[in-house]
This record gives sequence, C-alpha cells and structure tokens, in this order.
Amino acid sequence: MNAYTREDYYQQYLDEKNVSLDNHFDISPLEMKLEIPYKEIIDWSNDNIDKALHKYYNPRPFTTPDNMKQAVLLMHTGYNESNSMEKNWGCEPEDDLKLKEILGDEFFDSINLIKDKSAVRLLRYDPGHGIPLHTDAFGSFRLRFPEGAAKRYFVAVSPWDWGHFLQLHDNMIHHWEPGYTVEIPQNVFHLSGNCGINPKYTLTITGITK
Repeated sequence: MNAYTREDYYQQYLDEKNVSLDNHFDISPLEMKLEIPYKEIIDWSNDNIDKALHKYYNPRPFTTPDNMKQAVLLMHTGYNESNSMEKNWGCEPEDDLKLKEILGDEFFDSINLIKDKSAVRLLRYDPGHGIPLHTDAFGSFRLRFPEGAAKRYFVAVSPWDWGHFLQLHDNMIHHWEPGYTVEIPQNVFHLSGNCGINPKYTLTITGITK
C-alpha cells in the first residue's frame, strides 16, 4: 500500500493523539433535559427555509491547524457536499436573535450561559447527511467573543426518529426527546448523523459561562 491508496490516515491521526474507543468517556454529568418550544422552532425554520445557509464539512480559514488537518483527512476519507450537507440558521444576526427569543431567558439560565454572549445555530440534516468525526475549535465564536470560558451544547429539537444519532466519544446517543441537552467538551471527538427518512433538527449553542 502506497501513499496514494492508503485509507487509514485519520485512524493514524487518532492513534498519534492516543484517542481510542477502548477508553470510556462518562457523559452522565454533562446531560440534562430541558423544556424547549420545539414545534415553534421547526415551524420557524420551515417558514424561513430560504434563509438557511447550506454548508458542508470542509476546511475553513478560521479553524486551528489541528481542525484544518481533521477536515483535510475527512475529505480524503470521502466526506463532501453529497453526504455532510447541513441547513444552518443563526449565522445572520437577526436569525440568532430570533432563535434566542424563541428559547427564552430561562433556557440560557438553565445552561448557565450569558445570553448576549452566546451563539445559537439551528441545524437540519436531511436523510443521508451528517457531520463526521471531529472536535470543536470554537473558531468563528472566538472571533466574536475572544474572552471568557466558553461551553458548547447539543440540544435535540425534533423527536428521535429512524436513523437519528449522536456519538460523543464511545457513547451512542439516541431515543431522545426534544430538549435533550448534552455539553460537547472542546477536545472530545464526536459526530452526528441522519441515516433515517425524516430531517433531524438540532441546536448547537455556544456561549460564555456566567
């Protein structure tokens, strides 16, 4: 096998970082169940489908060198716009504000984030799409809020359905109800996908802690 036919570069990268599924990562302290107006969120996204940003997992200039390496290796693995496309709301300031308004102040109090120093993104993955194995760099978030301790949360919006899943290190998360929330630590590898028949709606919320 030569350099042009190898398919194990990402595994080599994980081995070099001593990242292994044999090491259990306990997520129980990071999980919670919150009340969210999930139907209102989905209805709003459907009414504003033309405002969604279409993006897929590829190298971006604001990422760290390590995250850039992940993106390049994932492209080599086969991820592209055909299997990692997402519809994304919240990059425009007015959409970010609207999503915060729908969620309400109490929601941000529940996750101990400063509402005005948070970024809310609504993600829709259609069947056959997902975000591949990666860690988060908080790159674009840190351009807006460079100071303070930051956390990121995955929040389930649509009820769990066929083929919807989140993997956080060695934990396969499924059968959720709307409002299931788990912190995604910055250095923990994770992925999320939809191998089902209906869209999967989730929120990614990044913010400065109180």
